[in-house]
Amino acid sequence: MGAKSKLITPYIASIVKKYLPKNEEIIHSGLFLLSTREEQLKIPDWYYNGYSVISETVSSYLQTLCMEKILTFTNDGKYLFSDDQNSIPSEDIETAVSVVNNMLPDCESGIKIVKESNRAFQLKHIGAVR
Repeated sequence: MGAKSKLITPYIASIVKKYLPKNEEIIHSGLFLLSTREEQLKIPDWYYNGYSVISETVSSYLQTLCMEKILTFTNDGKYLFSDDQNSIPSEDIETAVSVVNNMLPDCESGIKIVKESNRAFQLKHIGAVR
């Protein structure tokens, strides 16, 4: 999963930077939407146990990003991106932010991301049942 890790880490950071999520579901939902549009982000275990289950994959990445001080978790329960971090090259963050903006142009808020992810998930499961 090394190549995916190099993609996922800046995408998580860019989602946090853009949306300042208060819970992992926004990050998870954003990555799910991106994975429906970006072949390189396909992760087989996502959403097999139901949409609202927070993936251990995302939790693991968030813990690592917080330990490396790329993200911080604030007293008011938000994930924040650290502008002075050195672990993710700035060009990777800029590329990820650009991809997030281009792939999720109608998602101006965390709530919109969750709603769009729910819709995409339901369409995916309805299509799989047929």
